[in-house]
Amino acid sequence: MAHASLCTDHPGWTQTGPGRWHRLLFNEKGATWVAAWNGKALDFIPLAGDGSLPDLTYTHCHRLPLAAPRQLTKALSTLGTIVRVSNPSLWDALCVAILQQRQVHPGTGRELYRRWCTLYGPIREGPYGALCLPPTPQTVLDLPHSAFDKTKTAFFRASLRSAAAAYQAHGHAWRQLTGTELVTALKSINRVGPSTAAAAAADYLGDFTCYPHHDLTLRTFAHRAAPDADLPVEDEPFAHQWTAWATTPGQLRTLTLATLAFGNHVPASTTLAT
Repeated sequence: MAHASLCTDHPGWTQTGPGRWHRLLFNEKGATWVAAWNGKALDFIPLAGDGSLPDLTYTHCHRLPLAAPRQLTKALSTLGTIVRVSNPSLWDALCVAILQQRQVHPGTGRELYRRWCTLYGPIREGPYGALCLPPTPQTVLDLPHSAFDKTKTAFFRASLRSAAAAYQAHGHAWRQLTGTELVTALKSINRVGPSTAAAAAADYLGDFTCYPHHDLTLRTFAHRAAPDADLPVEDEPFAHQWTAWATTPGQLRTLTLATLAFGNHVPASTTLAT
């Protein structure tokens, strides 16, 4: 059976035991699910609403670009087939990208996101107890200044409020867009920069050709996977080299997602089931 790894880059993933993780997901039509990983398989447990299950993005490490450093591709290949759950909510993807846009170290946005959801988000009861969604756009607009101080999100207050107002006005149309069109639309939000827009689009679409390839998290995990590969350190030289190694969109998607998964993943030794 094929070796596989679950990508847990989204801060909503929570570990419940050795090799066991779960995450609450939702879409703008009111459907909610719990995605549960038991160490061998991924399952979706519907909680409310109707609709198709969230999309899965599979990345096979044999599609890594041959031009990339051998040390890097060898480390990434240990992950086998990577599976990632695409975010079914563009609003949630925006929240995550905004809260992670000032990370000093990869992973610091996880606690921030959880606090943000726990204090002000809707609660859903499921097989793992009460789980929280992010605050709705209207809730974000109604929160007083002190609420952002309480969640340690004061730095992001203007960005979150601007995104909430823009999403209420344009969210339906944005959810129909793909690729660079979606990135361009999200960049139009005041106080949401190109990197944040690209990260949100990649999360929502599951298309990591959209991802900001100069991103600190990506650079950190690449250097961690291949510490002796002499990878560029600065953001723009890194992005230039990164995209030059990939000769096709599929290679770029695989290289980027595999590297992000290298820093956030759960291994398994069996084929994934849904």
